[in-house]
Amino acid sequence: MTLSWTCALLLTLPLASELPSGSEQLSPEELARSLSLMSGDDSASVAVDGFLRATRLDATGGSPVANSELGTRIDHARLRLRGGIKDFSWRVDVDALDSQLSLQDAYISHDSAFDESLDAKVTLGSFRAPFLSSSLLDGDRLLFPARTRNGVFYSVRSPGVSAEGTQGDLGWAAAIQDGVLDPSEHMATLRFTYDFTGLGAMPWEGALRSDFKSRFWGAVAVSNEDSLGSGIARALELHYISGRYSLSCEWLGYGGDYDEEEGVGPWSPDPGNFIWGERRGGTHPVTLTGTYMFIPDLVELAVRWEDFDDTRGAGFTNTGDPADVDYDRKNFYMGLNYYVDGHDMKFHLGQLKESRDGFDDSDDISWWGVGMSLSF
Repeated sequence: MTLSWTCALLLTLPLASELPSGSEQLSPEELARSLSLMSGDDSASVAVDGFLRATRLDATGGSPVANSELGTRIDHARLRLRGGIKDFSWRVDVDALDSQLSLQDAYISHDSAFDESLDAKVTLGSFRAPFLSSSLLDGDRLLFPARTRNGVFYSVRSPGVSAEGTQGDLGWAAAIQDGVLDPSEHMATLRFTYDFTGLGAMPWEGALRSDFKSRFWGAVAVSNEDSLGSGIARALELHYISGRYSLSCEWLGYGGDYDEEEGVGPWSPDPGNFIWGERRGGTHPVTLTGTYMFIPDLVELAVRWEDFDDTRGAGFTNTGDPADVDYDRKNFYMGLNYYVDGHDMKFHLGQLKESRDGFDDSDDISWWGVGMSLSF
């Protein structure tokens, strides 16, 4: 089978998939590890941590939301095990999601430092594709209980091999994994990052513990699904923090064939859960996120706007049948975070409004949610 390789050009340092927070200031070790897409502990001992997250969702009257999506639930009960010896490290994550135990990350890495400015790592196992920062962060390092829509798509783990490295302020990562749409095919990903200020990318979303320093980093990435004739996805992201503020932008472009694989993967309609169907082929969705710290490192307001760009027909109805539907969906999420102990213990209050102007205004969705996340 011929593997299709695609090239990308990026602008920032890769974010860590997860980092435990420590003191009020980021340690040099935390900043160094935040440059890696996959955390690596090369000590001989085993480190165990994890997090619990509980949320309660309520919808306003008339919103077409299934009862199974509402109420109070534990949506994450994550246990992470990490360790290593010499230049080898490993990580295994399990999660009890919806009362079912599932394997998340599970991989072995070899880290080689050629000199003080050049570092490289090879990873073999099951992991998330090095495509988007919003997909690589763990759930207890997010501003909102939910990732961006595109971050959800690329947070799926699949087996494969990856290589990544940094040289100065430039980072890169490449991976070949089993396909998400068709595991018998392959998915290839290439990502470049750059840190414009040289201060390091933050290992979480928002302006928490930014030390009132200005940070600016970005990334570009390309991914290709072999099961699709035109399964190329491109991504550009930029992140800026200054004082109490943080701003980020996430733009993607999907190939035209993403709508052809009906009934497989996260791209398919799910009428049983009242999801009206996804349409990604030929779209260019964008996500904008902004935050403001009312009280530094304690209270943070966050807003997120997403435009799915699904306004050109070719989708699925709620029965799962292909149809020429014009959703024109947009999301606006406003949330307030109270950090008891950084991201290790926090409370969240927020509202999500999803408009469907191209389909039927009466099908707009409005959710209220409260949540608590506790890491250990």
